Amino acid sequence: MHRVVGDRYELVRPLGRGGMGEVWLGRDYRLDRDVAVKLLRPNTLPAGADVEALIQRFNREARLTAKLENSGVPAVYDTGKDEDDLYLVMQLIPGADLSDFQAENEPVPVSWVAAIGAQIASVLAAAHAVGLVHRDLKPRNVMITDTGEVKVLDFGIAVLRDVDMTRITRTAETVGTPAYMAPEQAMHGQTSPSSDLYSLGCVLYELVTGQYVFDAHTALAMMHRHFNDTPEPVQSLRPDVDPRLADVIARLLAKQPDQRPASANEVYDVLLPMVSGPLNGSLIPMDPSRPFRDHLAAPRPPSGPVTPMDMPTVPVLPSFTAPAGTRVTPVPAAIRDSVPRRVGESFMLAVSVLLMLVYLQDAANGKPVPDAAFTFSLLGGLLAIALWMRKRRLQLRFPWSLAPFGKRVLGPRRSNLAEKILERTLFVIGGMLWAGFFGELIAGIVKGHPFMYIESPLLAAGICMVFFAPALLMRQRRLGKPYPWIW
Repeated sequence: MHRVVGDRYELVRPLGRGGMGEVWLGRDYRLDRDVAVKLLRPNTLPAGADVEALIQRFNREARLTAKLENSGVPAVYDTGKDEDDLYLVMQLIPGADLSDFQAENEPVPVSWVAAIGAQIASVLAAAHAVGLVHRDLKPRNVMITDTGEVKVLDFGIAVLRDVDMTRITRTAETVGTPAYMAPEQAMHGQTSPSSDLYSLGCVLYELVTGQYVFDAHTALAMMHRHFNDTPEPVQSLRPDVDPRLADVIARLLAKQPDQRPASANEVYDVLLPMVSGPLNGSLIPMDPSRPFRDHLAAPRPPSGPVTPMDMPTVPVLPSFTAPAGTRVTPVPAAIRDSVPRRVGESFMLAVSVLLMLVYLQDAANGKPVPDAAFTFSLLGGLLAIALWMRKRRLQLRFPWSLAPFGKRVLGPRRSNLAEKILERTLFVIGGMLWAGFFGELIAGIVKGHPFMYIESPLLAAGICMVFFAPALLMRQRRLGKPYPWIW
């Protein structure tokens, strides 16, 4: 159901569910921006669950993620308690996770694999420098943005390498994902920076070859294979791979931690020379080599003991200049509010609404309406354009929303109530119109002519949907349903 947590963050729709609870797309009313809201609901946990331990882990995630100030980790904005639920508000990362990215770009170019690996290594190096081990690195926990920046998510099951720290993870509780779990972590529960490097090797292996390091039908069988079996060499599955990349992946997947690279910094230094960009300098969406070419580059991993605030930058690779005559498409500027936009928008709204009312009144009085279908289609298109312009200008949830008489005037809670009232009003009007439509249709069928009382069926159905469709869309967004017609 619709909800605002902390009197500030509206839960718009669910984004996913994981070991640390639910993640929602949220709207921060105070700062007028989209955020990611993670919820932990202790009252929905299964019987016998260690609620206090989960709450401690949730609170620790907020502290540790906030402590790790790195451009490759989502920023933490807020945390708190709402009713019985805990919430964590974080930076919303637009883009795709590595699983979806690979599905769209398979086979992933070798240079892109190196660029992704270097950026992940940079984040791991910063985390390891402050004593933080991720413990669950996998493609679903790595996002890539439209500009090619890699973000590592969900440090929620990370553990500080502190011998005096009380173990929060219960005995016999498996933490991590078997397909990407280091042998020592899978069989003995031992985690270290080296176990993160093994998981990174699994991720890179999958990006290069398009398949898991090992495959099995059960989690136990998967962990057993990681502990005992030797993976098939990368070059036998993909001959065009750079030998340096194949070698570093093989070293990352070594069974013994002391046979893997000494640190994430070493992995970064090996992968960086393999990063290259398009020869024509074009901007490709989600190109992971782009941050290394831009002046605002991905952060370089720390080379020694650092504090969480230490954020040096990576050396910028040589820029690629587009050949002479190549047309470069500029990035469009953000649309701004202006008097001409308001005047044009208001004129189109007024003309379309007034003419529609005039034609509807003539039709109700029995006067002939010339080419009614074309006329109403034209006026409907004009009205749709005007409403779309209003939505863009005021940044509304829907073109027909009540703002600026909504959240900016009434506040979040009253605005949400107004949206609910509008939704139900549209439902009632649309339902009454559909009832009248089907009533006249049934009456016509009884008399032997289905459209005896309906002169223009398409126009009548269109008028019904004008009210009913917006109500369905508002309900879909409020309840987080995948489709409007799912009740």
